[in-house]
Amino acid sequence: MGDGMDTRFRPRDWIVLYRCSDPSGRTLVNVVTSARAYVNFPELATHDQLGTSDGLLVLVNKGGNDVSLLNPLTGALIRFPPLIIDAAVNLPSHYGPSSFLTDWLPVDATAIIGAGIDDSTSPSMLVLCLRPGRHPIVCAKPGDENWVYGRVSEKRTAGKVTLVQSPVTFGGRCYFTTVAGEIMALDLSPGARWPLLTFLLDKDPPVNAEISSFLIRSQGRMLMVRYMFGANLVQGGGYDETKIFMWRGCPSRMEVFEVDVTGRRLVGQSGVGDGQAAFVGAAHTVMVSTKKFSKIAANSVYLNYYMRQRGHFGAYHFEDRKATQPRAPKGRSRRLYPCACHWELEDYLVVCDV
Repeated sequence: MGDGMDTRFRPRDWIVLYRCSDPSGRTLVNVVTSARAYVNFPELATHDQLGTSDGLLVLVNKGGNDVSLLNPLTGALIRFPPLIIDAAVNLPSHYGPSSFLTDWLPVDATAIIGAGIDDSTSPSMLVLCLRPGRHPIVCAKPGDENWVYGRVSEKRTAGKVTLVQSPVTFGGRCYFTTVAGEIMALDLSPGARWPLLTFLLDKDPPVNAEISSFLIRSQGRMLMVRYMFGANLVQGGGYDETKIFMWRGCPSRMEVFEVDVTGRRLVGQSGVGDGQAAFVGAAHTVMVSTKKFSKIAANSVYLNYYMRQRGHFGAYHFEDRKATQPRAPKGRSRRLYPCACHWELEDYLVVCDV
């Protein structure tokens, strides 16, 4: 498997369920076929999981900052530099002069809100999305001595930091979306001074409303799910009223688009697809087969626990254009409930946005 990053061995359709009384054991579930497997790796008992990227688990050692990727099917462990960025460190020569490093700040594990992999370099690049701050991402490859910050195209942001989320590896590249639905790609061109986030689609939102956008991979396609709510949707928003639903007295709308990367455009869809359901969150998104998991509603979008806590619905169903109440919460976070063996899959995916 070489450096362990071989794309042929990534368990993209598998999710990891925590087990009770077994800190190093996990149950793997294939969200397409419903196949299950039990694995036991010592690293799972000594590391915390920061997220999931292309099926690989992003781990950091408990109480430390050593980052690694674990393939939960093969057991391959890929090590990365510690998650500390030193302003005095020189970058590899292909990133150019390091004089711009004078404003860098250390990064700790609590700042990570998602992870992606970009395969345009050899070996592939691990990308970690950061909470709002001075930089949106940090990047490193196996064998690198340090992490490097990525920056956003200055022509678009005028020096302001753009928060990116729901990273997706698609066609060998890593893509992100902003909350408003702008889509960005990671540019790792040889000779670049630093990893650069460039805009694939940067059109203004269609209406002045509260917006949450997410990228998700589905059957060889990349989709964008966009949820909007606010009075402006019906006050000059230009939308067909039959496409607007009311949630707690607020006009709301759920949209799905296929991302045409080559054409740099969004193609409207009638939903996420028959026999599928999308679980969306800022850190991670999952498409689940409702043919194999019949308790999950088909052609529906499920919001994560964080959004439900902010007063939003549990799921939106495209067939009848209705939203449903959230299920009774299991708790504020996964860490309060180390045993997920007996949870319904829906509850687990809603709470565990990783």
